[in-house]
Amino acid sequence: MKDRTVRIALTAAIAATAFVQSVPTTAAGPGTGISATAAPVRGSAQRRAILDALRPAVQAEIGPEIEFVVHDIRVVRGWAFVSATPQRPGGAPIDGHRYFPYFSEMDGLTTTAVLRLEGGFWTLVDHAIGATDVWYCDLGPANLTPSCSGY
Repeated sequence: MKDRTVRIALTAAIAATAFVQSVPTTAAGPGTGISATAAPVRGSAQRRAILDALRPAVQAEIGPEIEFVVHDIRVVRGWAFVSATPQRPGGAPIDGHRYFPYFSEMDGLTTTAVLRLEGGFWTLVDHAIGATDVWYCDLGPANLTPSCSGY
């Protein structure tokens, strides 16, 4: 009987752990700080959720273990714009030549991205690493992105 109770308790604990790990931590809602209008200030849940939504796409191109040096991040009516440079944790630079054969023609590793808050989560609409144009001007509200007036 005791062995059966221990097995049931262990099964319940494993199931509870799996459930907790599968619950998204970046969902919008009351008290989360994540919304269609919250300012993405340094250290905020909003900023973290936006950058975490961008991170997998950038990691797919330049490898894991990155953090961002943010140049610009803004939120307007459920849309987000990010301009940031990825680096390795602790500030180690990333050699772009290793990942991009045409790196000398790029704007470094500067990453620009447009995201949208959908179903309570920030989702990546599109991004570019090293873009030399303002590809994002037609995405989102007119006042979301810089450098697009007169475009």
